[in-house]
Formats: sequence, structure tokens, C-alpha cells
Amino acid sequence: MEYYAFDIDNDVTFMVGGIFSAQKGWQHSDRYHHGDYELILCTKGPLYITVQNTQYTLNQNDVLFVPPYQLMTGTRPSSEDVEFYWLHFILPKDTTTFKGTNLESLPINGQQSNVCVIPQQFQLTNTDHFIVFIHQLLSSDLQNVYDRKIANCLATMVLMEISKSIFNRLTDKTNNVERIDRLKEWIRVNLYKSPTVMDMAEEVQLNPQYLSKLFKKVTGIPPKQYLLQLKIQTAQSLLIRTNLSIKEIASNAYFENEKLFMRQFKKVCGLTPSKYRAQFDEIYHNNQVISPVLPIPEEISRHLNDVPDFGKIPEK
Repeated sequence: MEYYAFDIDNDVTFMVGGIFSAQKGWQHSDRYHHGDYELILCTKGPLYITVQNTQYTLNQNDVLFVPPYQLMTGTRPSSEDVEFYWLHFILPKDTTTFKGTNLESLPINGQQSNVCVIPQQFQLTNTDHFIVFIHQLLSSDLQNVYDRKIANCLATMVLMEISKSIFNRLTDKTNNVERIDRLKEWIRVNLYKSPTVMDMAEEVQLNPQYLSKLFKKVTGIPPKQYLLQLKIQTAQSLLIRTNLSIKEIASNAYFENEKLFMRQFKKVCGLTPSKYRAQFDEIYHNNQVISPVLPIPEEISRHLNDVPDFGKIPEK
């Protein structure tokens, strides 16, 4: 396994990204990464990819991080319909690559707040959270100097969230943390029931008052707020990825009624569901007819002028 580490005080440079979907039988075309990294988040698979001589099979929620100066090809046609997000960016110059190691062996303390560490391959446990970040990134107007800076910050945030997630998995090994983690997964599975704190307490066999204090200590928020946060994240994902009506989204995000949903959504997000959806209307979405391409802005291409045989795919 390879890991990539850089100082989070240095923003990454976002290049381009999009959403790709294709029917069964599609195969990824050849792509050569000229100085840029690519992050692929699979939301529907399997997706068969070979990077250099290493084969990967990406299923739902799997993420692959493709480094620069490497050839990526489709290993074979997909056995099912596929969908994935793809993001290209340039990492800071201080980026260090650790090859053939594991997270525990890295010479990096997980508590170092100034280091971002990205594994080459991993699986997300909560894609809705990341997809909302990614849609905010993809909706940026890269021709606007302010939006370009915001896009770079958002790209950095996406990678920081990934880094925080993998370090949390490494360090969160106490009994209380494991118990709350199990409860969080139980809440996610039973979100449609809108479980009360009493329901949660019964599930983990704790006093409701003690559970509330423990939950907040571990996660930083009370269990009721966590429940609402999951519902809002579900609604955000539905708003940006479907054409469902606001009433249908309220129901599918497990709110009691449309009015309650709209009131709580605006309180948490600062704008109405309709205005939130409108922010993401211009996202670059391609499909099997138009394979993922790299319309690299001139400002970005200047970073790559020193790359040999730019624009060519090397022979296998």
C-alpha cells in the first residue's frame, strides 16, 4: 500500500472533476496522469481498473487514489452498470510518498494536525458526507478567481476529511469509542424509525443520561443532533443527486412532514432545500458516450509545462 502525505497549510490545486455513469459492458479508456493526482469514488460498481501493472476492483464506497506519471487503463468491461466521481488535482510540492507500508508503520503521528495522509485505496463508511463536499467542489466556477480559490480549499477539505477518517479508525480503539461507533451504525441502519435517546440507550444497555454525555464526549455532539445531522445529510444527497420533489425528499430523509423538514434544513444549512439544490445545477456529468476527459484550464496547464511528452499516452 502507498500513502501520500503533505502539510495541510498548503492548499492543493483543483483541476477538474465530474460524475461518470455507464451501462454494463463499459470499459475505462487509457489515461496517463501528467503531474496530477486523481481521486475516484465509486458509487456503483464493480469498476475494473489497472494502474501500471496493479489491478483494482472498485465496488460501492471504494476510493482509489491514482498518482502522477502512471498509466491507468480499464482492466475489462464492467459486469454491471457503473457510476463514479472523479477529481483531478495537484498536491503541494512538499508531498511525500510512502511505499510498501501500512498506516501503523508511517513515521507520522495521527495527532499531528498539520499533516494530511491519503492511502492509495480505502473504503468510506459514510459517502453522503463526502458527496456533499464533492458537489460543492464541482459546482465552483473555475473562471472566477474567488471560486477557484474556494475550489482549492474544498479539494483540500475533501482530502483532510479522508485523512481524519483513516486516523480515527486507527486511534479509536477504546471500549467507549467502539460502543459509540456501533451505536452510530445502528442509528444509521434504523434512521427510518427516528429512534429516541431511550431507544439508543436500550440498544447499548446504558442509562439515557449517561449515554447522552458519553455520546457527546466521543463525537462532540448529542445523539439527537447526530440523528438530525444524518437526516440532513440524506436530504442533501437526495437534493443534489435526484429530481425528487421537496415533499418526497422530506419523506425519504425520514422527516415527519415537509414543513418540519424545510424548517430544520434551513436552520442547519442556512438556506432552503430549493436554493440548496439550485447551487449544484451546473455540475459536469458525463456518461458512457463521453468518457471522463481533462479539459485542463490554461492556469493549471502552466503547472505541467515541465512534464515530458505532455499530451501523449506512453506505450504499454
